[in-house]
Amino acid sequence: MAANNKTVFQTQAEVIITRPIEHIVQAGPENRNLLKLFVCSFNSWVKCPQDAVQVCADIGNALHDMVLILDDIQDETILRRELPAAHMVYGIPLTVHATLYKIFLIMQNLLCYAENRKDFALDDFIQLGIRMFTGQGLEIYYRDIQRCPTFHEYNTLIGGKCTAVIKWGVQLLKFCAKKEKMEFSENLYNKLGLVLQVYGDYINLHNAKYATVRVFCDDLDEGKFNFPIIHGIQSHPNDHRLLDMLKRRPLDMESKKLFADILESFGSFEYTRKELEKLKNGILTDADNMNMGKNPYLERVLEDLLGNLETEIYYDGCD
Repeated sequence: MAANNKTVFQTQAEVIITRPIEHIVQAGPENRNLLKLFVCSFNSWVKCPQDAVQVCADIGNALHDMVLILDDIQDETILRRELPAAHMVYGIPLTVHATLYKIFLIMQNLLCYAENRKDFALDDFIQLGIRMFTGQGLEIYYRDIQRCPTFHEYNTLIGGKCTAVIKWGVQLLKFCAKKEKMEFSENLYNKLGLVLQVYGDYINLHNAKYATVRVFCDDLDEGKFNFPIIHGIQSHPNDHRLLDMLKRRPLDMESKKLFADILESFGSFEYTRKELEKLKNGILTDADNMNMGKNPYLERVLEDLLGNLETEIYYDGCD
């Protein structure tokens, strides 16, 4: 049955079972969606019609939202984008079901989009999806065995978790513009994926505005090894306070402030800011080296992003 040929029952059923999805969508800061901004920035090179750009960004965004919803369940997250997380409102069973249902709808939309195109490489999108869930699984693995990953291991899992979803959106953008052979460097994708994640890690622990949007320092609640935390643990291997607190996952504000203060004293926030600046410069250098012309859109997004690290303006990054 075609995607647009639904019975009344199917339409009504879809409204009911996708309520957890609509919950997170309506809570999203549309103008601050970093993933969407990154994907759309590639259109300075791809030159896809604007209506198609919106479709591509929406499909990539939808897949990313599904990963975030599952991530909230796996991490027992309380808040997402100023509202209670979807599973806190609709329960875990319906929320999990809604994400699986939506993933199949996304695949159906891809097939419909490519109906008259024999060159559509569905396998490419499936492989990117596998990479996304592999990265997510590795993050859970390190958390559950309570082992701090190395930065190399962190980069590897982010290459799946965040880089793949950016590449998914760009691949679709190229397909819509009939420019599948246009190649972008893997380094560019990887650095954008790292910015997406490292930025989210930083504001989770440091940004004052973010603390009012979600539970302050909630990566500590989840026992998650994010970028500043990995630096703190590895730069002071004989100081076990961070690792001990991650194991306990304290919820009181005093413990969270102490955790953030330790990271500050270890220079972990400063190190993260410098790393984000290096990634930004590396992205712009990689973009210049492709000889495809300047990309003012991407430059502006990166400048705004890093220029607002210490302000009350925040972007919705990657968890």
